[in-house]
Amino acid sequence: MLELPDRLPPGVLCDGADAALAHDLATTGALWWAGAELTADTTGAVTVWPARMGARAARPTAPNTGNALIGEAGDIAGLQCRDSIHCGLVIEDVTATASTATLAARYLPPFGEDAKTILTLNTGGAAKKTPGENYLFLSEAEGILTVKDDKGLVEANLQAPPADAPRLILVSLAGDRLTVEALGHDRTEVQARAPVLSGPASLFIGCRNHRPGLTKTLGGALIADVWLWPGRALLTPADAIDRAALTALRRFQLWTGDT
Repeated sequence: MLELPDRLPPGVLCDGADAALAHDLATTGALWWAGAELTADTTGAVTVWPARMGARAARPTAPNTGNALIGEAGDIAGLQCRDSIHCGLVIEDVTATASTATLAARYLPPFGEDAKTILTLNTGGAAKKTPGENYLFLSEAEGILTVKDDKGLVEANLQAPPADAPRLILVSLAGDRLTVEALGHDRTEVQARAPVLSGPASLFIGCRNHRPGLTKTLGGALIADVWLWPGRALLTPADAIDRAALTALRRFQLWTGDT
């Protein structure tokens, strides 16, 4: 047996990454939905995704009538989406001001297929679209990560990381400035033609809104973790809190990246 006299940080322990991240994010204003918290009914359908950090739970969208399941791959657990079937969850009015925010997701794409829509920050989202709403979504298809809005104000594209491993993607919006990074891989920054989002917004997981159509945008990703920082653009850090949150996520990705 090899024994070391030194005290190791908790993040290096095999089961310590989640606890270490929760500790590091405690003062950053993060909202976190972790796959281990998912709850299903007796049929196996997901009924609620309680937040690990924050008080807001994600619940099935109107078209998700028992479609979402809890999935596992190795030691990853999360929301199992199914291609062309609405398995989405939503946290309604999760932020009062959507103009500045950071979204992040850790997910595993389906082997040999597209993950498609992962997250959407939507200032509307009802089954019938209203003229004033807009949404910003993260999706992956044909090896390309895409973040764009519904009004054509901004679009960012990145090469997706290797498809046989989970990836952690960050999206930071600050008015008309959009920055996207696949942690441990590529990063891009683009300028929008105008501020992209304004006013209250809801966060959709695995879909774009409550509309039952748009099935071509729905893929089969296993979404293990979702984070939201309302009012913070972590990828363009403004203060020590932004930098601390970004460092914590990079550390988490380091210890979970070869899952």
